[in-house]
Amino acid sequence: MSRSSLLTTVLVLISFAYANAGDVPFTPAGIASLKGRDICELQGTFYSKVGVYLDGRKEQAVKYLERDGMIVVFLLGKPLSDNCGIVHDVLDLTPLITSGENVEFKCQTDTEGGATWKKWGHVIGLANNQRGTKRFATARLAWRVNVTEKRFDPIKKPVRCDTSGYED
Repeated sequence: MSRSSLLTTVLVLISFAYANAGDVPFTPAGIASLKGRDICELQGTFYSKVGVYLDGRKEQAVKYLERDGMIVVFLLGKPLSDNCGIVHDVLDLTPLITSGENVEFKCQTDTEGGATWKKWGHVIGLANNQRGTKRFATARLAWRVNVTEKRFDPIKKPVRCDTSGYED
């Protein structure tokens, strides 16, 4: 086999390998189409991203991605290698978040969630901590991560968030 045919074969194989990777655009329609698919099918690089495992076995996680003015939280299932995972549900926060608010993963109601690392991500809220001057803030909107039904459920009762860092 000549060098040129070997090079051509290698380039064709590389093209086929990347043909399906990263083919979903990070748009409202693209993210909505991801349910049941791997999150690594999203196109492009994300500069703002956070992930929180929901259990000790690391079988489910919530992942926050931000780019191009869009803010989205995903509920992911196994496998979670290389920051990938199967998308169970999508929470597009882009039209909901207001100026000064952040997505918080250390939120709780009087009966669920909490700021201990084992409870992070079970209750997610949109809260304004006044540019870091308030450690605790009341969420304007919040969702329970329903791991049994594999979805985000809105919470109507008061939710309080710890907006400090995410170190163990």
